[in-house]
Amino acid sequence: MNSTHSYVPGVYLLLMMLLLPLYASAQDIPSEKEPLFLSLEEAIERTGEENFRIRQAEYDVEKVRGQYRQTNATFLPQLSVEETGISTNDPLNVFGFKLKQEAVTQSDFDPPRLNDPDSYDNFTTKFQARQPVFNADAIFQRRAVKKQLEAAREQLEGTLQHARYQVKETYYQLQLMENQLEVIRKSLETARENERQSKNYYEQDMINKADYLAAQVRVLELESRLSETNDQLQTVQDNLRYLLNIDEEITIVATDSLRMRPGIADNMVNPKNARNSRLDALESRKAAAEEMLRASKFNFIPSLNLFGSYEFNDQVPFGMQGNSYMVGATLRWDLFSGFKNVGRVMESKAELKQAELAYESNRFKNKLEIQQAQRSIDQAQEQLRFAEASVEQAEEDFRIRNNRYREGLERTTDLLQAETKLLQSKMKRLNALYQYNLSLAALELLMEKEMPY
Repeated sequence: MNSTHSYVPGVYLLLMMLLLPLYASAQDIPSEKEPLFLSLEEAIERTGEENFRIRQAEYDVEKVRGQYRQTNATFLPQLSVEETGISTNDPLNVFGFKLKQEAVTQSDFDPPRLNDPDSYDNFTTKFQARQPVFNADAIFQRRAVKKQLEAAREQLEGTLQHARYQVKETYYQLQLMENQLEVIRKSLETARENERQSKNYYEQDMINKADYLAAQVRVLELESRLSETNDQLQTVQDNLRYLLNIDEEITIVATDSLRMRPGIADNMVNPKNARNSRLDALESRKAAAEEMLRASKFNFIPSLNLFGSYEFNDQVPFGMQGNSYMVGATLRWDLFSGFKNVGRVMESKAELKQAELAYESNRFKNKLEIQQAQRSIDQAQEQLRFAEASVEQAEEDFRIRNNRYREGLERTTDLLQAETKLLQSKMKRLNALYQYNLSLAALELLMEKEMPY
């Protein structure tokens, strides 16, 4: 027994030696990640580098650029090398292969050998070249793809602008949630102090139980609202991390504050002449449709192309025993294609009309949206002025009622109503600031123009 127990301390010591490095490394791991402090400008700068939609739009541009590069075949030659191996006993082909290989002898004219030759092998190494000379439809198709490339680039810029707007919107929501939490916390502190005071008054029989319970309910209500706002804040955090492609669970803290921007005047915006990337992209698509219509019409005229080849023929692969060349030109004119070309013209005309309507519709819609954004800004300014006055009045009302309550001259319910009104006024002021900044961000998106801060 004693000898068995003598091993126990040694086992404990060994376990401690094994677990000590793990414990030390665990102490080095921070329990909580440091928050990421971001200004609005920093968040917008990060958008262009990390946003998923922008990166997808970049590949859309690369896709169309690849399509445009393919249209170089309209002017550049096409070169190819081809190796073909054949084994046959067909009389005509056997004699022809020997001619190509420059291997015909007197015995090959023997009628039995001509009529019933043995199996014969031929390997052809051919170099081919094709040179387009005039293909009118392909020329206009190339011009159409170039316009599509311009449209893709404008679409990329529009995607970037919209992604910036989404970041602004989410950043403003983050500011709103943080400010709301601060207001609710202060109201909760006040409510708890009122509850404590109500408890003292209730114990002194200065108020009834209903008033005391009302103060308790107000505390519970604010605690519930605080929890709900915290949940909303986490959702906004998740959305902003997604827009900025931040995979880690890092808390983002807004370093900027919600505020008015001075110096924003109506004469800075002209809805009639407003342009943005979305309209430019639609205009480029309209131009591409026009080129495609021209291309479909030029299918009715002839096309001219050159071709040439140089080949070696031998009984072994890649042999060079016999050689020959061929050059020529092809003039092709499709006189009737079963109404295929006519149908293409009809289709191209319809696509052009669609592109024109899409451009005009979005141009008109853009003007209306700019006017709506301007009205929203004006309305938010009016609401903000009203909210500022309401907060000032509610603060004074609550101060008076709170002083009277402490002197026992005010009812608990009146005090709670004044406190609730003060909280609502502060929330309305925050919402008015949020709506003002959001409407201004929408105007900047429609104009693709940053307003002064």
